Amino acid sequence: MFLKAGLLSLLLLLVSRVLGVLRETALAAAFGSSGMADVAIVMLTLPDWLAGVFVSGALAYVLLPHWARESAAQQNATQHRVARYLLWGSILLASVMMATHASLGPLLVPGISLSLEGSVGQAVVWSALALPAAMLAGLWATRLQHERDFLGMYSANLVVNGVLITALVFWSTRGSATGEGAVPTLGVFLLVAVFMRLLWQGWRMRPLFRHGSSQPSSSIAPGPLPGWRIWMWAVLGAGLPLTLPFVARTFASGAGEGALATFNYAWKLVELPLVLAIQLVASLAFPAIAHAQGRQTDSENSNEEAMASAVRSALILA
Repeated sequence: MFLKAGLLSLLLLLVSRVLGVLRETALAAAFGSSGMADVAIVMLTLPDWLAGVFVSGALAYVLLPHWARESAAQQNATQHRVARYLLWGSILLASVMMATHASLGPLLVPGISLSLEGSVGQAVVWSALALPAAMLAGLWATRLQHERDFLGMYSANLVVNGVLITALVFWSTRGSATGEGAVPTLGVFLLVAVFMRLLWQGWRMRPLFRHGSSQPSSSIAPGPLPGWRIWMWAVLGAGLPLTLPFVARTFASGAGEGALATFNYAWKLVELPLVLAIQLVASLAFPAIAHAQGRQTDSENSNEEAMASAVRSALILA
């Protein structure tokens, strides 16, 4: 079972990363290494980057061990509670981004020309509109990881990349040579992509909510969430590795228009093998470790052996 899940995960990861490279290729074909390419990259990557820094990895660190000790109904209740917090927080952050888009855009792309500052400001607004859906997708992906539904987990990224590749191909064949209208066109496709991802994830989670609703109401009340210190260290541990390339990309943009795009194209190729190995090990081993840790058994050694076995199997597959 573990080998089958590992091979499926590896296949989906490879397809997802290949589509990611194709997305960068389509973006290069549409805009090259120009200032508009810088704007498009910021708009298309900012929502998922913010979700990755503040939500995705931290949720896995905190919620997977927490869910391992809960029933299905309690897991659903915890998920709904965290979803409310995430939506309110992301709406607040998106509001701040939209209110400060005129000054935030040039900070993200320091090398942008004055003629494109309006476009990068619009790009920030579109990214802010997509942010709540990206945050919620991070939570739902964590639940799918807990359930070891790797098809639902990784196929969600295929949906996003497929829609964005379609948008970039459409623009490269039908769009204006000057880039006029590119930001709203890609912005609409970005919103379609993130909401289609939510539809896919929600469809994959339907059996979970049906199973949870069949349990007696007395067992639904979830336990308290971990304290703020655990959340803080989870955010720092998951977010800092994602922040460093983003900061480096921003510094690279200072070299002039197109520098951010050139750095982004190169970085995607550099990180490809590393991300494949890390994601495969983490997605396979972490749910198994959390389940083993949360399982109540008579022997502590059996729990330790189950956790060690999960790590060994994931490393061998990687």
